[in-house]
Amino acid sequence: MMQTWLAFLTENAAYIGFVLLWAAHLRSACSYGRMARLVRREQETCHTEGERNKEPVSVILTAHNQADELHRNLPLFLEQEYDTFEVIVVDNASTDETEDVLKQMELAYPNLRHTSIPPGTRYISQKRLSITIGIKSARYEWMLLAEPDSRPVSSGWLRSMARHFHPGIQIVLGYANYAPGKDSLSRKALFFNLFHEMQYLPWALRHPAYRCNPANLAYRKSLFMEHKGFAEDVNLVSGATELLVNRHSTGRNTAVSLLPESKVVCAVPVSAKQWKLKRTYYAETRRHFINTWHYRCAFNVKQAIVPLFYCAMVAALACSILSRQWIGTAAVALLSVQLCVCKTVWFNRSARAMGEHPYYLSFLWNEARMWWWHACSWLRHQAAPRAIFRRKAF
Repeated sequence: MMQTWLAFLTENAAYIGFVLLWAAHLRSACSYGRMARLVRREQETCHTEGERNKEPVSVILTAHNQADELHRNLPLFLEQEYDTFEVIVVDNASTDETEDVLKQMELAYPNLRHTSIPPGTRYISQKRLSITIGIKSARYEWMLLAEPDSRPVSSGWLRSMARHFHPGIQIVLGYANYAPGKDSLSRKALFFNLFHEMQYLPWALRHPAYRCNPANLAYRKSLFMEHKGFAEDVNLVSGATELLVNRHSTGRNTAVSLLPESKVVCAVPVSAKQWKLKRTYYAETRRHFINTWHYRCAFNVKQAIVPLFYCAMVAALACSILSRQWIGTAAVALLSVQLCVCKTVWFNRSARAMGEHPYYLSFLWNEARMWWWHACSWLRHQAAPRAIFRRKAF
């Protein structure tokens, strides 16, 4: 009996492996449609509950030689349909026309203020110092952190984020992504961000948040002061807001805003080199995250299943064709097509819900490449000199 079973398993190993990986991949691919369900649920809640009390908000942006970006995007932050808010821009020792642009805009917008950091600051991350100065100068408890090269998609951005400002909530994560473009870099970078945010934004609804997008984050000033700001990683160059969220989110104090009005659009990296460097810096930031094994294990399993599934599919098709088992060939092909269609539909449905253009069948090619992009980022991080990730303490 045992020999019969062993012979059966040996003869059908390719089919068994394919079926197991097909089931595992189908289970993991269900998460692609989660964002669409969450967006629909939040829209229904918004219609039934109405607007919450509008608490005053301080919007904080840090700029370095970004006069053009400020001139283009700052009015979109200043003209939000919200009762009480201010916009604070921290000038990080700019040498272009940033100062002139800010002074000119302050004449037209009374809710705009700007400050600057002293030149020659060498032993601390200037990004962290800029954010700290902006937070300390903020008049209000709730702060919205954004970037000068980003812009809200609507005048209801503040209002949609503020819906989550209620007792018990100290962090609100918002969705942000690159502006769509026709070149391959913008399409690749946008998909990469969208894929990741589809994973860690829903995760933050039931667990401590893994990370955030620095271009759209609401944070309580008292929480920042309570944890002494960036005292734990003052010398790290990158990952300022991501580390704040990772270390201070508890699962109960974090909300996620998924309404289309709360989306922020960011400028696309100017070159492939810049995009790769950004991912290399994130690989260093990730080393300093805490309590991430659960999320990273789940994410890595999902990533590993994709190439394994395609390998199992090819092996099962090859075995069935070589042995002339045409029923097996048809079954493998049918199940593979069914899975590919289902996960493509689910992903595109969520992409539309987040205000992005659908990817249709190109999603399958991008999904298959994700593990390669991650492997390249890891290799670049391993090869990079450690000194570029830190400011010298002395």
